[in-house]
Amino acid sequence: MNLQIEFKRYRNTFALLLLFIGVASTAAQAQRRSEEEIKKIQDAKVAIITNRLNLTPEQSTGFWPMYNEYSQKRREIHRAQRKIINDKKAEGQNDEAVLDNLKEVQELRQKELDLEKEYQNKFLKVITANQVIELYKAERTFNDMLIQRLKQKN
Repeated sequence: MNLQIEFKRYRNTFALLLLFIGVASTAAQAQRRSEEEIKKIQDAKVAIITNRLNLTPEQSTGFWPMYNEYSQKRREIHRAQRKIINDKKAEGQNDEAVLDNLKEVQELRQKELDLEKEYQNKFLKVITANQVIELYKAERTFNDMLIQRLKQKN
């Protein structure tokens, strides 16, 4: 009889444990899938840029580390902008607070422009001006393709 009581007491704990393992497994699979999708997206972007710029091996060696650094800094700026826009909603805030949020977003946009100018000068030490223009076109093409693909999924 004691064994039955013990089993009943731990049955709920065991069920919760199985549920947790299932949820954790599903979350891990989703994260892996998400990481794989991000990797595919990044690989596609690299392929488009590589194709458009027609880099020499020497240019490629100097360009990609610099471009990756630039992209990372730009992503951080975009995250900060989204955080301000999403976390600091205008609802219920006075005009002064909303204007402060708008000013923060404008400062981040300026920071992004300054970053672009800085890296354009760095890129020009490794690639030609025509290749820099092609880089910007390739990024635009890639972003347009990504948006179209996302629209098709929804």
